[in-house]
Amino acid sequence: MKKKGSVVEFTPQRDRELLKAFRNQLYLLGEVPLQEIFTRAAMSPASRFWVSEKRALIVISKMFKGDRILSMNSKKREMFYEIFRRVKATRDEEPGITLTEAIFRAVNSPAPEFYLTPKSARAMIYRLRA
Repeated sequence: MKKKGSVVEFTPQRDRELLKAFRNQLYLLGEVPLQEIFTRAAMSPASRFWVSEKRALIVISKMFKGDRILSMNSKKREMFYEIFRRVKATRDEEPGITLTEAIFRAVNSPAPEFYLTPKSARAMIYRLRA
């Protein structure tokens, strides 16, 4: 669904936040396998969902039409299902709200995790620390 090589304007912010989560886990855990620290960093809460409002609008619109987004990797699919759940809840609470506004609110609300695999988190952290 995403175009290979696409660049998102908030990537530096996400990267700083992920590196901070990694360092926090490193400090908290000390002597544990590094893979465990990557896993915990990836599962740390994030300040927002790291997807653009435009991309979320495309995917969530498809989900409202019945698309089950099965071709997406499991972590991204999990993220979009959580955004979808929040959008539905917002629209139930505020029937007059537009889909765009509901998505904007959901995407910019705190996320329970980064929705990255430990392998992706590791690659990003190594790239950032180089």
